[in-house]
Amino acid sequence: MVISKIIKHFRLDLGLEQADFAKLFSVSSGTVSNWETGRRVPRIPKLKKMVDIAKEHKLKLSMQDFFSM
Repeated sequence: MVISKIIKHFRLDLGLEQADFAKLFSVSSGTVSNWETGRRVPRIPKLKKMVDIAKEHKLKLSMQDFFSM
């Protein structure tokens, strides 16, 4: 699965709107939209934070998920 789809599914699994998800990462909702549509890719520290948040919420997500094709 491509990074954009993983991010969108992750956000939806958390039950968050783009604006609320954006606040977690100190970015704009437009940035989240760009991540979810594949126009931009988050930097590694943001991806690591997503993995950490997933662990806190007992969701399955790893760095390998972002880079395996």
